Amino acid sequence: MTAPLRALLGPVRRARRADGTRAGMPGRGDVSRASPVRRRVPLVLCAAIAWLAFVVLHRALSGRVWWWQGPELVPPLAFAAVPVVLLAAALAVARRARRVAAVVTLASAALGGGLSGLDLAAPWHHAAPAPPGAIKVFSWNTWYWDQPVSAMMPPPTGTPARDADAFYRHLRAQDADVLLLQEYVYFGPDSRPIKVDDLDRLRREFPGYHIAAASEMVTLSRFPILLERGIEGAPAPAGSGWPDFHAVKTLRTDLRVGSGTVSFYNSHINSPVAQGGLSRDQHEARDANLRALAADIRANPLPAFLAGDFNASPAMGILRLVPQRMVDASPALRSLYPATWDERRPLLSLWRIDWAYTTPELAVHEYRLVRSNGLSDHSGQRLVVSLSR
Repeated sequence: MTAPLRALLGPVRRARRADGTRAGMPGRGDVSRASPVRRRVPLVLCAAIAWLAFVVLHRALSGRVWWWQGPELVPPLAFAAVPVVLLAAALAVARRARRVAAVVTLASAALGGGLSGLDLAAPWHHAAPAPPGAIKVFSWNTWYWDQPVSAMMPPPTGTPARDADAFYRHLRAQDADVLLLQEYVYFGPDSRPIKVDDLDRLRREFPGYHIAAASEMVTLSRFPILLERGIEGAPAPAGSGWPDFHAVKTLRTDLRVGSGTVSFYNSHINSPVAQGGLSRDQHEARDANLRALAADIRANPLPAFLAGDFNASPAMGILRLVPQRMVDASPALRSLYPATWDERRPLLSLWRIDWAYTTPELAVHEYRLVRSNGLSDHSGQRLVVSLSR
């Protein structure tokens, strides 16, 4: 037994065997059989300690320092899966160290389990039936609007009609009262954003809807819009040809719903990965845009609905900036592990980065994810809500 393990487990008395060696130690001719076990014991324990250290650091650093953005990209499911694998290995291999390895592994599971994205409330949650007049909401990151996915910039002659038609059919099929759409934008070379002006077609496709647009968000509503404004957060970089694209990452619209007013927040928070990789500026922009959103919500006395692409998984600490007033709608989902990205690679669709929240005045009657069928790398979010009081 090595000194560190002896310190952890205490002295172990061994009985003498017939050949004069102690039990638990290799006898004559047993060295080759014992060596593999000796090698595996510290590996399992070291792996468990290393994972616990990672979870502790992640809890402390995620969302707080820019240079932890790389580790934040780990699939959230790892926070549940890794402890299971380590515990199985400890019980099967570690022998005398198994108790220590098991305790360390269970500690990491307890500390990191809440980051895993597992929706344990899903099997038990039973939402109340939607009353007459409930609000149907659809939130979706459109993946550069109707820009063809095979192109890095809009074609010279515009989006092919068949692609645009399929895009609008998908939007109409949601039969939503309110649509919160992100990436109302094209992208050109060097990730340069290009403004889209598709309002005339939106009016044709959705007659009678009211429309608000700011930056790269657009909101459509069957209800009258009483107020619309983009919420400014991070400053635009010097020399930007479209400052609002960088500074405005949430569009707020106050809608007249029956005799009341409800605020709808349509958000697209910056990705942690910018062109060229991770950077302090990108982290600070994410932080500033979420803080600006949170400040507006805290100052808003109205019932509120918030949804969009937060570019943040359940494991990312930046979500702590969402005000406590906002209630995560996830329990209404019918999935133990809801994932919204990346639809293009089904086997790698391991991240949920699209979210929906409501204030307590809004009841959530239905919440499901809608496949995009190749139109986007994100699943859409469809919810049915009503004013409960």
